[in-house]
Amino acid sequence: MSKKNEASRSKREKEFELVVKVVLVLTIIGIIVSTVLIFTPPIGGEEYAELGLLTYNSSTSQYEADNYPTQVVYNQTSGVSELITLYFLLGNHYHRAQFFEVRLKIGLQNVTITPDIPGTNENTYFYEDFWFKRVLAFDEVWGPSSETEVTFSFNSSVVSKLGLSASGYKIIFELWQWNNQLEAFSYSGVHIYLTSFQLIVVS
Repeated sequence: MSKKNEASRSKREKEFELVVKVVLVLTIIGIIVSTVLIFTPPIGGEEYAELGLLTYNSSTSQYEADNYPTQVVYNQTSGVSELITLYFLLGNHYHRAQFFEVRLKIGLQNVTITPDIPGTNENTYFYEDFWFKRVLAFDEVWGPSSETEVTFSFNSSVVSKLGLSASGYKIIFELWQWNNQLEAFSYSGVHIYLTSFQLIVVS
């Protein structure tokens, strides 16, 4: 074999060894990257807020999603009803602090509240004495506690606006979030309510 052929063969062997090394390095890098992607939690994920409505069981000293009130006695002479006590729970699962407002509203049984449609001043009674504001950090949960206790009644103002309804009422809690662009609270679409709540009217 001539020296020229030997030199050409040696050059091809070195090039082949280089290609093998490059492929091997890329394979190792690929394995490392794949392993990191498998065992590292995804960045981002779903962001949301949660709103819950609870009662307090004095027998067990526990808050529970049970035994919700369904009716109260309303005295037409005094213009007030028995007291209603509920507790809300608010959780921030956005990846940043959020400024929230929980709004209590009362509407007739047939009022429509959806993730797109909040209660308006025309179709619900704004119980602004029980609108709660709070800044929550990421993954912070507020309540249930004495701070999130809502004790209220059907009074003459509520009945005067909505009237006495045989079909009942909705007790509505809506979650609103601060909107920096609007410099005001915007409806988040998160809401919860008690439905078919009855007034037992007495004189």
